[in-house]
Amino acid sequence: MAIAKAGQHAYSIFGDEATLTSEFLSRDYKTWEGGLVSINHENNHDWVKATIHDIEYDAAESLVICSFSGLPEWLMSLIYSEDFRGLSQECIPIEFRKNSNDVVKGYGTGCTIVTTPYNPAATPEMGVGIRPELAAILASKYPSIEDTMTTNTGGGTTAISTEAYESVVSEKVELRSQIQTLESEKTKLETELASTRKEFTDYKSSEADRIKSETEKALRAYDAEVKAQEALNSAITDLKSVMSESDAETILSTNPSVETIKSFAAIRKAELSKGVGSSQYSPDDTAEDVIRLVSELRGTRTVIKK
Repeated sequence: MAIAKAGQHAYSIFGDEATLTSEFLSRDYKTWEGGLVSINHENNHDWVKATIHDIEYDAAESLVICSFSGLPEWLMSLIYSEDFRGLSQECIPIEFRKNSNDVVKGYGTGCTIVTTPYNPAATPEMGVGIRPELAAILASKYPSIEDTMTTNTGGGTTAISTEAYESVVSEKVELRSQIQTLESEKTKLETELASTRKEFTDYKSSEADRIKSETEKALRAYDAEVKAQEALNSAITDLKSVMSESDAETILSTNPSVETIKSFAAIRKAELSKGVGSSQYSPDDTAEDVIRLVSELRGTRTVIKK
């Protein structure tokens, strides 16, 4: 099979493009002798285990043609399957034509079998990697292998056994089933990921509203606390204005509410207003009133003034 053609493009692992010239192929084609065979330019030589031999250069077609040694039946069946897309050479450019990307000197290292979904740089339309058409060419060059290189459309013996072909087909069906299962799992995971992303997006979008709500709630609570403290301070000041400091502290020791403190202050103001200009009330009266109010607050007993 042909593995390279003058004028074809080649690409490095970095995507750099080069052109293989007839000058390079006609001079250095034998460097591919003994090169390794791979699949889709991957390092799978541990299980492919095939090499390139009997290198020829067809000057009329500008093709590098070779045969393969050590191809297992499953790999030959792959070449004759519908997934086969052609062959692609592998080489190391050594010299380029001045001011161009044309390779004029190089070293062939191997050949790769290209399968779907990939396509080789040198297409079958260019004469590279063609199965049936090359059978006649190789038959004329190597008559001893005529039977092994016939096409799969009749004439000569088959390239592989029926059992091997059926085995490969069965493996292919199983692989497709596994691929479908993986694609189904992939779709499920993508759906779950989309759902998770939406939940996260919704959470982030509502986070600002939550922060605003909590902040306003905290501010309202703070304002209420400040107002409550101001009301308490005002009530205490009012209470202390109508009785002695010690009597006020005695009442406050019971932790009365603001309303209770206001009631005490109002009662005391009313009692004081009645006693203005008279001798009805004395300091002892005030003390007894305080004792009575404190006792009622503490729920111990009611003190009745004598």
